[in-house]
Amino acid sequence: MPHHHTSPKVSFTTILKWQFSKSFRKRRTDRSNLPILSQEALPEGEYALWLGHASLWLKLGETTVAVDPVLGNIPLYRRHSPLPLPKEHLRADVILITHAHYDHYDKPSILFLLQQNPNTILVAPAGFWRYLKGKIARERCFELEWWESVMVGELFITFVPSKHWSNRTNIDMNKALWGGYVIQNKDHTLYHSGDSAMGEHFKAIKERFDIDEAFLPIGAYRPEPIMRHFHISPLEALEAAHDLGAKTLIPIHYGTFKLADDTLDEPIEWFEKLIGAKKYPFESKILRVGEIYRFKTTSTFKST
Repeated sequence: MPHHHTSPKVSFTTILKWQFSKSFRKRRTDRSNLPILSQEALPEGEYALWLGHASLWLKLGETTVAVDPVLGNIPLYRRHSPLPLPKEHLRADVILITHAHYDHYDKPSILFLLQQNPNTILVAPAGFWRYLKGKIARERCFELEWWESVMVGELFITFVPSKHWSNRTNIDMNKALWGGYVIQNKDHTLYHSGDSAMGEHFKAIKERFDIDEAFLPIGAYRPEPIMRHFHISPLEALEAAHDLGAKTLIPIHYGTFKLADDTLDEPIEWFEKLIGAKKYPFESKILRVGEIYRFKTTSTFKST
């Protein structure tokens, strides 16, 4: 796997110092004040629905797509924002997994969705089937390398690079790839980055695609000397949107799981200050958890 798309290793000493310093800080309960818009059922038509953290529910044409669906708590971390609708209403035609980390690939959630619709197609990074072997037929799990694509119904789905890494345990480090997805039909081109540090891959994606909506992470960026190798901050998300040439930036990956030293609400508060202080060559749309976003642009289909 190309080195420039792999996050560098952070020394064990650095991690230990970070964890040790936490014991000297004042303990406090980190509560999220993010508004939740509860839904009794899913709407008609095309839309994007943010389920919290990196979980995105999409309806494009006649196809329902779940990206990194996490429907409950994950090991060591509980949800601070509830799922905005009963999970029994969720039935996906396609599931996209960006990488194997627990806050993006939640196996119980995937198994629930496969039970909801046994015909669901899974699209995942190369090497990922090892995590679902015996749970989904091999022919319904499409493993992609970077820049590879698969056609599902009227959707053209391309797996694109991110600067990160992937594992579930200490013995499967980078056994599966990691990345983001560009999802296209004749009317829309959407991008979900998965997890990523800053890198030249954003500009490379711009060269190949005309991005309408970019769903970019803004949380889990402190302490900066460690997290800058893995995630982007609100400021960097704005830089990434510029590099992508996106028409609209929609921030995600905050307010649900307390993964780092930034508070649950800090990322969006910083993001709001940034977009209020300066004009950018793209729109920014802040969604509430559970809010229905209606696509408003028509793109020219452009791909590799």
